[in-house]
Amino acid sequence: MKVLVLNGSPKKDRSNTIQVTNAFVSGFPEGTEVTKINIYEKNIKPCQGCFACWASPDGTCAIKDDMAEIIAAIKEADIIIESFPLYFYGMPSQLKAVTDRCLSLAEPYMGTKSDDGQTFNKMRDSSIFKKKFVVISSCGYVELEPVYPALLAQYDLICGGREKYTAILCPMGEVFMTGKAKRQIRVYLEDLKKAGAEYCSNGFKLSSETIRKLQIPLLSPEGFATLTNSHMNEGGWAASRFEK
Repeated sequence: MKVLVLNGSPKKDRSNTIQVTNAFVSGFPEGTEVTKINIYEKNIKPCQGCFACWASPDGTCAIKDDMAEIIAAIKEADIIIESFPLYFYGMPSQLKAVTDRCLSLAEPYMGTKSDDGQTFNKMRDSSIFKKKFVVISSCGYVELEPVYPALLAQYDLICGGREKYTAILCPMGEVFMTGKAKRQIRVYLEDLKKAGAEYCSNGFKLSSETIRKLQIPLLSPEGFATLTNSHMNEGGWAASRFEK
């Protein structure tokens, strides 16, 4: 089984979210082949809207950069995991550029919905829908419901419905970088590892109870406010954002 992790955080391996993703993947069966690509280490230019990929028989993009490597990795993978923090109620800009450039995987849209009912664009290779897709995102908010609808609506359209992918959403992601609340973090990471094992043994799905459990905030709103305020006053936020 080949797993591709697309790390969409500019913090790369220091990302809060990648800790969540690593714990989830650690529950996968022994022998699982995991490839991780740090998107912010790659040269990915924005889509030009030229539609050269649609004019090409094999979907070749006119832009020559590292996107071809990512497309090749997507085609090779059995499970694709996008790992990223929530930025202004959406995905980080570099990951959005990757998402836009995946247009090359689709055939031209001619005004009607795809025959397979998956998306509005028929895929050049129908096997793309046999791949399993997981979205793992953390945010600095206490509640998930008000801040994720726009992002999930986009994935619903891309994937052809909420049932076509698995979303693991983690509130209070900033707790990971404070170096505190260690007991809560340890328990949460253990639950993520169990969730990874469940995902692989349960037909690549998570139960609603497991998803609910993973969405429970690590701290109370008051505890989170106290912790993050303390971390900010100690200069922790500035250090984490400007560290090279």
